[in-house]
Order: sequence, then C-alpha cells, then structure tokens
Amino acid sequence: MLSWTVHPLAENWRKSVLLGLFLVLLLFIIYVGFQSIYVAVLSAIFLIGSLYKYFLPFHHQFEADRLVITSCCYKMERPWETFRSFYVDANGVLLSPFAHPTRLENFRGVYVRFGKHSPEEIVNFITKKIKD
Repeated sequence: MLSWTVHPLAENWRKSVLLGLFLVLLLFIIYVGFQSIYVAVLSAIFLIGSLYKYFLPFHHQFEADRLVITSCCYKMERPWETFRSFYVDANGVLLSPFAHPTRLENFRGVYVRFGKHSPEEIVNFITKKIKD
C-alpha cells in the first residue's frame, strides 16, 4: 500500500499568492463593471469552484486491488483492472482506461499528482499493477 497527500495551494505558496491576488483583482473588476455584489459573489463561487483541485488537499491511496482518491466531499475508487495504460509527465501520471492513445483519455482517465512524494515509487507501483 502506498499513500500520500497532494495540496498544490500549500506546496506552491508563491503561485498561490499570485493566484490569490489575481482572483481578488478580477473579482474587483467584475464588481466595478457590474456594480452588483451578487454578480461578484456568484463569479467568486464559479471561479473558486472551478479551481477546487488547486485549493483542496487530495489524499491518494494505492491499495493492492484499487486506487482511492479522497478529498472534502469527494471520493473516487477504481479497481486497477479499469486502467489499461498510463502516461508519465513532470507533475504526475495519467491512468487511462484505453489501451492506445485517444482523445477521450483526459475525460475518462484519472490524473494522479506526485506532489512531494517520490515519482519513482509511484511509477514503479503503477507499472506493477498495469501491464502495458
């Protein structure tokens, strides 16, 4: 079993500060442009909601028979048999249900971020579970 937590907001504090400043400026411009606090609050909900993967910590757990990813109000469990291929990049691994590359991978696959955990250990575990 392999387990770790990824929280981009805390891991990249410089980017987080810049993002926060950008969001405050954008919401201020929206408020000034529409002259409505309701539109600004609704915009804030949509903006922050669309960035939930950046703001919330995600706990990844690789078990012998399944992958479990949990966060506040979110839980995803998939058996390892669901995935037929994977692709590694600098920030994580895309687990794909397709044997060959297709455009649907980004919608049907699962992206597992490395965070501060060892990428080699994660890739080795996935390689054992998924036979290319």
